[in-house]
Amino acid sequence: MTLQTLKLSQITPSANNPRTGFNDDSIAGLAQSIKQDGLLQNLVVLKPKGKKKKYDIISGERRYRALCLLQESGDLAEDYAVSVEIREGLTTDEILRLATVENLQREDMHPMDEAEAIALLLGSGENIDDVSAKTGLSVGVIKRRLALADLCEEAKTALRADEITLSQGEALTIGSLEQQKELIEDGLGNHNASQIKRWLIDEKANVAMAIFDRELYTGTYTHD
Repeated sequence: MTLQTLKLSQITPSANNPRTGFNDDSIAGLAQSIKQDGLLQNLVVLKPKGKKKKYDIISGERRYRALCLLQESGDLAEDYAVSVEIREGLTTDEILRLATVENLQREDMHPMDEAEAIALLLGSGENIDDVSAKTGLSVGVIKRRLALADLCEEAKTALRADEITLSQGEALTIGSLEQQKELIEDGLGNHNASQIKRWLIDEKANVAMAIFDRELYTGTYTHD
């Protein structure tokens, strides 16, 4: 890997970054760290094609935002040189995979961003064990995030806006889309995950209670 330098003005965020939310306090804290100790981790960028002049960020947008903040405050010169690794000839899927893994390895993403990023990785051919090895997330966490990706849109919106907690969102995943929507519209308030699960499971029988051969059963199962 050969590192080069680019002016900050030559770099631009990518529209394909799987991280959709950035914490302003976290960026400000990172900016102060860079101000004190310098940029310890380079950015990875994509070489522009055709008439395009700017390099899209593949990984490192948080660092880029922190550098821009320092430049706006006058702590960095306008021609500040950023250490970068330049990639070229990558497919869209390869760019998304690199950006997704990088984001999952670093500062905690919002659970919905994680869910969509993991679903994207699995959809591009990765398996759960690969994703676990590359991101450091346990298989259990990956499966719980995948369940979030299947929530109804109303529940996803509420979770992303922090109108419901992660535990409430995870509890909703055991219900149907219609049940989830109904509970969101009614308002979950301070009802905890256990209460939500009880409502959704109702009085369904546990499979351990079955007095028949389960292979003969053609109905559906509710999983927690």
